[in-house]
Amino acid sequence: METTTVKIHKSTKNVLDEIKTDDESYDEVIKRVVSEVKHKNLVRELVTAYKVKATEDKELNKEWESASPSWD
Repeated sequence: METTTVKIHKSTKNVLDEIKTDDESYDEVIKRVVSEVKHKNLVRELVTAYKVKATEDKELNKEWESASPSWD
């Protein structure tokens, strides 16, 4: 595996140290955080899409209700 050096602020390293487990490398911590952020963004996108779809479905139901004859 090829490696590289990334310069970060001391305060950033301190934050990484706080969330890092004893058996975790910095590479693993960064990958975990990136994965969590991607998951959070995906969930946010899905929730937004479902809300839009629900609104569309609600509007479609209203159209059908006005087009449907009364069975009373």
